[in-house]
Amino acid sequence: MLLSPFVTHRHPAFWPDPDRFSPERFAIEHGRSQFAYFPFGGGPRSCIGSWLASVEMQLVVAMVSQRYELGLVPGSCVAADPGLTLRPSPAVPMILRPNR
Repeated sequence: MLLSPFVTHRHPAFWPDPDRFSPERFAIEHGRSQFAYFPFGGGPRSCIGSWLASVEMQLVVAMVSQRYELGLVPGSCVAADPGLTLRPSPAVPMILRPNR
């Protein structure tokens, strides 16, 4: 059996307006099942580095956003390429401008 985070994280039974980009939906629990959101797996075989990875991601985003303004290259279109992992297709062409 394979559980797909891509499908589960967009299932309307767990998430209102599941196809809208809304990262804050993952920040607050709303009485959902603990497995409605499982970026690092779950149960006894969940990732032992999940806490460190979560903290590290927040620090990297905070540091980059303090130093740069990020923007998508005009005219670019990015689509999800779901597989064993989720990745953008094609790559995400970004423009970085130093903050003043």
